[in-house]
Amino acid sequence: MATRSGAPNTPPNGPLPSAIQTTHPFIAFKPDNVPPSQSIYLQLNDIIIIKHIANIVFPAFTVNYRYLTPQGEIKEGVKQIFPGFAGAIDQLPLGEAWLLSITIQPTSTPGIGSWVWAQIGIIRGALSANSSQVHSIIWSGYVVQSGLNGWPGTPSKEIQDGPGFIESITGQAVAAGAEVNELVPGFRRWSLLVFRVNFTTSAAVGNRFPRFLIDDGVNTLFLIGTNVAQVASTGVNYHLAPGSQFYNDTQASIIIPAPSPTQLKGGYHIRTNTLGLNAADQYSQLQYQVLEWGAWS
Repeated sequence: MATRSGAPNTPPNGPLPSAIQTTHPFIAFKPDNVPPSQSIYLQLNDIIIIKHIANIVFPAFTVNYRYLTPQGEIKEGVKQIFPGFAGAIDQLPLGEAWLLSITIQPTSTPGIGSWVWAQIGIIRGALSANSSQVHSIIWSGYVVQSGLNGWPGTPSKEIQDGPGFIESITGQAVAAGAEVNELVPGFRRWSLLVFRVNFTTSAAVGNRFPRFLIDDGVNTLFLIGTNVAQVASTGVNYHLAPGSQFYNDTQASIIIPAPSPTQLKGGYHIRTNTLGLNAADQYSQLQYQVLEWGAWS
């Protein structure tokens, strides 16, 4: 068996390429000793990896690729990937070849605001648990609904680059007498735009002072409340708004200021901490808007 650079000269174990085109072009090129214009050359023990993370579980994304063999044949292939909430890595071994192009696009229509962030790289040998054998990064960026991306094409982007995705989130239902407690999901980074909740007090006599708290899962980072007492049997809409000043319109709507920007990552909480809370008081109608990016930590 012939060898090259210490690696067996055997076919790769990856997905089978599509059939070679049988219709020949009218223009003939002499490929001998003339490499393609792209500079990505794969040896026998090189493997393309696709690292990906999504904000929902997608049915599938499609990876399309083209490569030039040492025999001068252009081949194409297709691979389905299934991005998950916590991220995963797919492998694409091609053997010895010049990579010509690789693209990622949605197979289905996942919905407005949904996204996948992917990295395409090259490893030498087997993939380790921490990807320590990665020696080249080809491309990275977001793939969104009705869009496609890949190499060559748009510039690479880090997972926290770009304007972010505007997300309107409906909060969890809150039991009577309980506080709001919203958790930032793992592998996410948020910039809070506005946080709205209605607070309705019971008939029990007493003043209540709703407050908003942000913590990192252990430590309190920010705590602020209103100095306007909410009395029994009333309902008020509270808005935690970064960059705003305190405002009471005296029509049952109050703005509570927050740092601008208010940036949160996975494991952080947005909570209420209400002075004078009664067991029959009720938080409801929780809705908030954030700019969202993916995050590995």
